[in-house]
Amino acid sequence: MVSVPLQIRPDVEVITGIDDRPLLYNSATGRYLALTPAGVRMLDLLDGSNTGGAILDRLTAHRDDRETARARVGAFLDDLRQAGVLTVEPREPDRRSKIMKFSLREHMPRLKLTGRVGHVMEPLATLLRRLPVRVLNAAVLATALAGMVVGLYALLHPAGHGYPALWWTAMPILIVQVIFHEAAHALVCQYLRAPIREAGIGLMLYFMPVAYVDRTDAYRVRSRGGRVMIALAGPLNDQVWYGAAGVVALTVPGQVGDIAYVLLVLQTMLTVVNLNPLLPSDGYHAITAASGAVNLRGRAFAYLAHVALRSPLPSGMHALGRWRRAGYLLFGALCLLYAVGLAVLVLRNLWNMIGGIV
Repeated sequence: MVSVPLQIRPDVEVITGIDDRPLLYNSATGRYLALTPAGVRMLDLLDGSNTGGAILDRLTAHRDDRETARARVGAFLDDLRQAGVLTVEPREPDRRSKIMKFSLREHMPRLKLTGRVGHVMEPLATLLRRLPVRVLNAAVLATALAGMVVGLYALLHPAGHGYPALWWTAMPILIVQVIFHEAAHALVCQYLRAPIREAGIGLMLYFMPVAYVDRTDAYRVRSRGGRVMIALAGPLNDQVWYGAAGVVALTVPGQVGDIAYVLLVLQTMLTVVNLNPLLPSDGYHAITAASGAVNLRGRAFAYLAHVALRSPLPSGMHALGRWRRAGYLLFGALCLLYAVGLAVLVLRNLWNMIGGIV
């Protein structure tokens, strides 16, 4: 790119998003690219009148660490090119670059079922916007907390519940709960005017089936509190269902109460998994939103790949401090070990099931 004039594509938008950070939004790919303050200042030079070499010379001419500065600026320009936001076509990545790109992914193949989630949620979101924010938040949190307390009490006091013959009827109820779980995420996004692109079924970490709503545009929500509520909307909704199952288990005798108790057990397991920060769960997304981190898992895996395979780091990760490097290594290793262990457990159980059938 040294001798080629560089320009931001006309369909790329510069917006202010999470924590008032500048972002590039590529409408062609639907992806966002976070910018550093230095990166924002560099955008004025990307108007088609400067070559890559001219930009390098202009930004590093008076630097004492000129070679290091040129390497960092060059890496940033290359990241822009590979992200598809420049008029220069991306180059064919080498093996190490492909590994780094794979490390930064979400690792969840998706099957889209609908793209009209926003149309369904907007009427209810419009009504909720009329309520004071504090009143709405207090009502949601109080209802969820009450549900959690009732559900836990019922779980810890079986009251003679047995294993019902129709235990399997708890599964369809759980599926309906999962649908409302995802709808809650979508509703909060719509309330905050962050569009939901689609909803469907995915394979978390390539082997765990989950429902999903695409919340990519939550990057446009500037407040941490708003992004935390988007992440926790599903789990908070689950606590309402948890409380309802608890009430039935405590008050209805016979098989109906037994089924409610089975549902409580399944709901408890679902909540524990859904809040596990070592998975790309709602709990993980809530923690990253509260801390202001962006793609923490992806960055941790990227640094892990850099250390293990010498894959090149994105330009935004070149100046990592010692403690952040150690944190990425620890978190990435824990997530990787947990995912491998979970995959082995699932595959072993499937193998045993197949062996039992055969």
